[in-house]
Amino acid sequence: MKKTLIVAGLGLALVIGGAYAIFSYNSDRTEAATTVPTKPKISKTEVNKKETDTPTATQLVPEVSKAELDKAAKNFYEIESNVKDNDIFYYGMITMALQKLEFKDEENYRIPLSVDVKRIQFDRANLQYLKNKAVELKTSEPYPRILDKWLKGDITNFEDDYLTIRDLKGDPNEPSESPVMKVRTAEEERKYIEHFFGDEGLKINKRDWQ
Repeated sequence: MKKTLIVAGLGLALVIGGAYAIFSYNSDRTEAATTVPTKPKISKTEVNKKETDTPTATQLVPEVSKAELDKAAKNFYEIESNVKDNDIFYYGMITMALQKLEFKDEENYRIPLSVDVKRIQFDRANLQYLKNKAVELKTSEPYPRILDKWLKGDITNFEDDYLTIRDLKGDPNEPSESPVMKVRTAEEERKYIEHFFGDEGLKINKRDWQ
C-alpha cells in the first residue's frame, strides 16, 4: 500500500491509502477532529486520581472471541500498515472517538478542514484489539489507561480523554480551544452507528454496552 507524506505551507497531511488524516501546526484557531493539537482541560491531579481509581480492563470486560479480534485487525489494517509503534493507538483511538463526539460546524458527520477517513466502531472488540497491542508493545501511558477505562464502559469526561490523546502530538507552547461541540446523546450516537455500520453495528453496540 502506498504511503505519501505531503507538506504544503504550514500543514502536514498523512495520506493513508485514499484517506487523509490532517495535522496542522500553524496558529490558525479553526480546527477539525485531527488538526491543531490542544492541551487537555483536566489537571494533573485529576489525571493521577483517574490512574489510581480506574480498575483494570481484565476485571470487568467480557471475553472477546478470536473471530471478533480477527475482524478488528482488519478494521485497523490500513492504519497499522502505514504507521509505527504507538501511532496505531493515536490514530485508532481518535478515529473511534468520532462516534461519541460532535465537532463544531460538523455537517452530516463531516468535520471541517478534515478529509474524511474510514470510521471504526467504538466497540469492545476494537478496543480489546488495541489493548492487546498495547500489552504486546509495552505501550506507555496514557493509552493503556484510557483503553482500560473505555473497555469497562466508563465514558465519563470523554472529551478530556480525546483531548489527552490529541495533545500527544501537539505543541504545548501553542495550545488551542477544543474543536468538540459536545458528547453525542445516546440517540445521536445510535444514528451515527446506523449511518456508518448499519444494523449489524447497532446489534454490536447493544450487545456491548446496553
